[in-house]
Amino acid sequence: MKKLTKFLTHTSVVYFFAFSTPIIAAEGGSSQYLPGFYGDFGMATASAPGNYLSNFFGYNWAGNDDNGSSLLFELPGLMRVTEQKVLGGTYSFGFYPYALHTTYNSTNNGVKKESARGGAGDMYAVPILLSWQWKELSFSAFEGIVVPTGAYDKNRDLNAGRNTWTFDNNFSMTWLPNDGEYDFSMTFGYMVNTENAATHYKTGDEVHLDYSAGYYLTSALGVGVTGSYYRQVKNDSGLGVPENAISGEYSSIGPVINYTVKMGERDVNFSAKWLHEYNVNNHIAGDYAILRTSLKF
Repeated sequence: MKKLTKFLTHTSVVYFFAFSTPIIAAEGGSSQYLPGFYGDFGMATASAPGNYLSNFFGYNWAGNDDNGSSLLFELPGLMRVTEQKVLGGTYSFGFYPYALHTTYNSTNNGVKKESARGGAGDMYAVPILLSWQWKELSFSAFEGIVVPTGAYDKNRDLNAGRNTWTFDNNFSMTWLPNDGEYDFSMTFGYMVNTENAATHYKTGDEVHLDYSAGYYLTSALGVGVTGSYYRQVKNDSGLGVPENAISGEYSSIGPVINYTVKMGERDVNFSAKWLHEYNVNNHIAGDYAILRTSLKF
């Protein structure tokens, strides 16, 4: 069990995207956060030094009688785990470029309007990630930065990027009792957004909590449940803030399957999950299907 959980580290820590399902408040009703994308096995465990390649492929769909959206995305990533120690923790860094195709439709007074956009989204960079381990407990802290690399035009109904920087401050913890047969992990994040220079609109701060609880049926196969909680905790500011704007809040939960297979001399890990949103407040509820593939090279 310990060998598998070690391998999963740092290839499953960060999952951020430039467009999400609509929420009230937040400019354009969007957020850099998507639910459950930290919720995986071994969130905080420390990997052996080396280079780790990961790929996230997923689909999100949401809608009600008047509005609907879809998001197809792919997020390849490269993470470097160094031998360097900072404050006693292992230092890692990496980056995740992003490609997407998103659609949105709305109906107003019987008139239906549709928009679509595809291409490069906003990249997610991790300049610093520190990991510590004490027996069955592991901790990590990292700074994620969403870089506005996606195409943006304030006159478009739908954009691939948001034209803002987001600084995402995160703390993760993993507990592996019974020699790693069980896995309990969580990540708490606090997101700070900068002002959109094109519109002079600033989205308020956001918090997110992601978790997973898993059990290894074999050394290569784990099953469990994963979920998340999101809320915008500070009001928007600047130009164009709607009067009496209400912040979005929602949770998600669903199953996850984790499997590692030998391909040549390399262990390749696959993680598949489905998430359903619930306890939705001022947000269009949706579902998410994600497949993550990762390996050390």
